Amino acid sequence: GTPTEGLRSEAVVAPSARDACAGADAVILPLSGTDLGGNVKITSRPVAVTRELLAMADSAAMVFSGIVRPCLAAECAALGLAVVDTGEDDELAILNSIPSAEGAILMAMQATPFTIHNSNCLVIGSGRTGLTLARMLHGLGAHVWVAARKAKDRARAFEMGMEPVDFPDLSHCLPQIDIVFNTAPALVLDRSLVYTLRRTAVIIDLASTPGGTDFVAAAERGIHAELAPGLPGKVAPLTAGRILARVIPRIIENEFRKREREHEPGR
Repeated sequence: GTPTEGLRSEAVVAPSARDACAGADAVILPLSGTDLGGNVKITSRPVAVTRELLAMADSAAMVFSGIVRPCLAAECAALGLAVVDTGEDDELAILNSIPSAEGAILMAMQATPFTIHNSNCLVIGSGRTGLTLARMLHGLGAHVWVAARKAKDRARAFEMGMEPVDFPDLSHCLPQIDIVFNTAPALVLDRSLVYTLRRTAVIIDLASTPGGTDFVAAAERGIHAELAPGLPGKVAPLTAGRILARVIPRIIENEFRKREREHEPGR
């Protein structure tokens, strides 16, 4: 069932996804988007975001999703629906990086017999989540390395009092690392790099499925490795909901205003 406590009086709880989409101007999917098969996971059962379902919305509707997978993009294109990648919104990503970082640190604490303080931590990726996570780890007294491809991002890590690492140098850095936090959305920790880690190391991978780690190699090595996408809704659902309630209306308004400007006479 869908919890209704706290909903505004004008909110309507639809009995099905089809009813919810019927005539909608905006279809909002989770930040995790759909899986590779086009399904959205909800509390009761998965919902297949099919062309038939999206066709229930208004013909000029917009579809908002945190991750736009090829299957969703194809279905929207077939119907002529605009699809908006909400995951690219800076405000949303930065605010979500807070519960993501806290959740990742919680997972690391649960998986290790030692403190974060004085441990050697590597954060792969210097995006919005990576920097927030690195700053929190540094605040807890960890020795923090930040792997970044761009020189400006490595310079920022150095300015923050952390050790910058270029990706080609990861093999030299990893043997001394206790905990690896990956935020890069591509295979970074391949088999060769996983085998440079100590068996006691822990990997927390925050990237979207399938992650950026060779989990088979980690299992063979005996390394504790966890894939942990979508942490905000799992570790801090109330905060995650408040963030969405704060940001999503602004994104929707901006997109519809942009469309109106594009269709003004003389443009």
